[in-house]
Amino acid sequence: MQEIKELLKITTKLKEKYCRFGRNFTLDGRLVGDIGEVLAAEKYDLNLLPENTPVHDGEEKNEPKRKVQIKASFKGNFQFPYGVIPNYFLSLQIDETGELTEIYNGPGKFVYDNYIVKNNLKAYKNSYYTLSKGSLMKLNSLVPKAEKI
Repeated sequence: MQEIKELLKITTKLKEKYCRFGRNFTLDGRLVGDIGEVLAAEKYDLNLLPENTPVHDGEEKNEPKRKVQIKASFKGNFQFPYGVIPNYFLSLQIDETGELTEIYNGPGKFVYDNYIVKNNLKAYKNSYYTLSKGSLMKLNSLVPKAEKI
């Protein structure tokens, strides 16, 4: 039980430290997403949109203010939305030290056209597509620098 109390204290500290981003760091399955979003906001100079904003999680602070969906994982798979295509898609791997590795950074349509459609992927319960780290890294290597956040 002590470990759970410590974990709750940590989430409270995260919420206090990153209050400017408006994330709650709850233990209900959103924790990894919240962590990934604030780390991405710091690394890529993004403004985060309010929680539960449809499609996008943030936008660039400076012009051209491209909107981006952020997905973070401690594992090797990432979710891409079904039924909508984000303007930009940023997938980040978080390692055990809290460091980020960019897995994909580029237009959402590029992922959709060159991986989802090309491979005839099926969505999980019409909710999202599961994309592997390796596939996204291959796509990322094809995205021109000017098309990255």
